[in-house]
Amino acid sequence: MLKLINFVFSVYVVRRLGDGRFGQYSIVLGFVGLFQIFAELGISQYVMREMARDRSKVKSLFWNLVILRFLLAVAGIAGITVAASVVGYTEELILGVFVYTLTFLMSAIESPLETLLTANERLDYIAALQVIGKISFVTIGSIFLFSGLNFVWLIGAGVLGMTPQIIFAIWVVRRFELLPREIEITPAIWPSILRAGVPFGVIALTLSIASSIDTVMLSIFRPDYVVGWYNVAYGLVFSISFLALGFLDAIVPSLSRAYTEDPEAVEQWHFRSIKFTFMFSIPTAVGGMLIAYPLIRFLYTDQFLPSALGLQILIWDIPLVMFANFCGRMTTIVGEERAAARIYTINGIANVLMNLYAIPKFGLIGAAFVTVLTDLISALQFHFLLDRKLHLPDMKLIFVRIGLAAVVMGGVVWMARDVHFILQILIGGGVYVALIFLVGLIDQSEREIIRKIIQKLGSRLSLKKAA
Repeated sequence: MLKLINFVFSVYVVRRLGDGRFGQYSIVLGFVGLFQIFAELGISQYVMREMARDRSKVKSLFWNLVILRFLLAVAGIAGITVAASVVGYTEELILGVFVYTLTFLMSAIESPLETLLTANERLDYIAALQVIGKISFVTIGSIFLFSGLNFVWLIGAGVLGMTPQIIFAIWVVRRFELLPREIEITPAIWPSILRAGVPFGVIALTLSIASSIDTVMLSIFRPDYVVGWYNVAYGLVFSISFLALGFLDAIVPSLSRAYTEDPEAVEQWHFRSIKFTFMFSIPTAVGGMLIAYPLIRFLYTDQFLPSALGLQILIWDIPLVMFANFCGRMTTIVGEERAAARIYTINGIANVLMNLYAIPKFGLIGAAFVTVLTDLISALQFHFLLDRKLHLPDMKLIFVRIGLAAVVMGGVVWMARDVHFILQILIGGGVYVALIFLVGLIDQSEREIIRKIIQKLGSRLSLKKAA
């Protein structure tokens, strides 16, 4: 439901701002996103892992994390705002950058609290925290947009929307006494925390480059409305491919402990996760490419039709980015974050170099192709890394079956091209579900899991009707 709310609101934002203003909004998010890791340096992820492994470390790590993040936030606000001015952005864009960086101060409080909840596996309250933050942002942002205010106010809504999150997180931590009452601040351990966070910081930096450098470069070489067109397509792909990220973040603490006790169980989990990732993402890419134009017209009006060609290219990034993000989290679980940092560094360098060539020459289309190519480079490196680290079965036959089912589904969708695209999606989805059972992609144990899920859903529906 939260992801649906977020998606609907993002469509409303695009339609309300129009291509030029949405392009400016995307430029601010992309520019700050490119440098925001310097306000965090990867220390939150390191602290979360350490507290999850040994909760006696909470007292010594939590408050030091808060202070370090606050100091880094102040430096980030000043540095990134000055950088926007040096680049030559307009005063309105510089103001937007400054307002957005104020979220660093809010995150200096909110992120350590969420880290503490994650380390204690309070996934229910983490989910509630995300819901509160998203609803607050959507509510405040909708009021600002409906009032005719510009994109800077929408950015400000993000800052204001973090306040209820912080209040709720403090209440949860106090209620369950997850944090000792004594405040322990030890500057002597700050260098060690910063050093330990470096691999995570490098990973986050290269991911930021991968997700933001194209928008920043487009803003230099192309008009604002082109940036808007590109980010409409990119935003759709992001919404689809990151459906599983909340789940992946939630299971990292549990699997980090499980790997030390039962590596074979983690290997089996890894195998099934890869299988289901591609079972979802490959047909999504095939179908998305076929319905790109009617989908863009339906969601964003004809003003954004140039986004459709970009979407047809970017949609193929979904299998690659989902696989790479999953593998990135697996490297944290198995203690290979330094190797992951090298992979992401190579990917970031390749991204910058290829974009320097492709964006000035080909604009939006060049940026889209580079995104897919760099994530392919990343996915291949992760495959070879984890293939050596984990003992996994041969998946070639599984990929052949997935590809066959996706191609047949695509043929059916193409033949139904004269009907409404929503009906095409329903037809294609039905055909694909039938095919994955027909070609034997679901084994007996997985069928049993599906059966139990359906039973639980049926029981819940029955209880609701009875109530």
